[in-house]
Amino acid sequence: MSTQRFTPEFKEEAVKQVVERGYSVPDVAARLGVSAHSLYKWVKAVLPDKSEQQSKELLEAKSEILRLRAQMRRVEEERDLLKKGRAVLCQGARVKYRFMNEHRHEYPLAMMCRVLQVARAGFYAWLQCPVSDLAKDDTRLLELIRHSYAASHGVYGARRVFGDLREAGESCGLHRVERLMQRHKIKAVRGYKKPRAIAGRPSIIAPNHLQREFTVDAPNKVWVTDITYIRTWQGWLYLAVVLDLYARKVVGWSMKATLGRELALDALLMAVWRRKPQQRVLVHSDQGSQYGSDDFKCFCAAHNLEPSKSRRGNCWDNAVAESFFSSLKKERIQKRIYKTRDLARADVFDYIEAFYNRTRRHSHLGGISPEAFERASA
Repeated sequence: MSTQRFTPEFKEEAVKQVVERGYSVPDVAARLGVSAHSLYKWVKAVLPDKSEQQSKELLEAKSEILRLRAQMRRVEEERDLLKKGRAVLCQGARVKYRFMNEHRHEYPLAMMCRVLQVARAGFYAWLQCPVSDLAKDDTRLLELIRHSYAASHGVYGARRVFGDLREAGESCGLHRVERLMQRHKIKAVRGYKKPRAIAGRPSIIAPNHLQREFTVDAPNKVWVTDITYIRTWQGWLYLAVVLDLYARKVVGWSMKATLGRELALDALLMAVWRRKPQQRVLVHSDQGSQYGSDDFKCFCAAHNLEPSKSRRGNCWDNAVAESFFSSLKKERIQKRIYKTRDLARADVFDYIEAFYNRTRRHSHLGGISPEAFERASA
């Protein structure tokens, strides 16, 4: 019996001939001069047992299955969280923190921070102070906005409310006022559609001296006048006004139950009494019968007034008076029907004398009232 002993290096190289190079055990044993039985033992010692290899593969498969199940459970949680929180995905961090606080017992906090892309430290800081200083100041500013809006009877938009706030000493910006009003659905009352423009013939009584030159450089140079009607349960109430184009101020008005020439003459007489013009004044009106009567013509001649007429059916030639009536109906009347003519007179009087002339901010005048504009220019 051979008692030859082989080194570990020799055994390793012999096994590689079988395992890596693919030679058979008898061929390698014959070439190297070793017994096939010994070479079989060496190969078996190097190669793992088949049952052990199978057990290892089974354990790896179970681990992979557990990993995939955990990943699927995490994906399902994130999917459910996105379904519930889709309304806050594009919101600010504080809105997301509020949502996380409401669902912190349903989902892990770390997962919600990852999905909503916020910091956990920020969430804990929010728990100590849920309302920011900016939110508190917005609440205070909102009360001032509501007060200004209510004082205007709901007709002020963001720009006029902003003018009130700046006048009260607030340092907020216009865009912030717009954002707060839009968020809380505070908006100015909007009324009727614009009338359709109709071109008509010029008047044969008086030419159109104004020619839509609605901007003048001094008071008592151009007045515009017109008539509208207001519904009541007792019938129509007719309103005639006279506006000074310089400050867009109502300098004369008259309200009657009948649509006669006295309505236009009384409004014009009030304007003459109030303003006492020292020079000739251009009085522009439409071609209504009240303004085409002999009495109106004689009144203008007696009080140094020069008539001017719009083209027939063309409301744009007298746009300032039409704009005033539009503001009156949008901001105060709002398609309502008064019970009596006296109630309508009182409400229209309050709008003209207490609100429009003294308080209402006019966009043409740079955001101030007509009386304030006249005082500033004087």
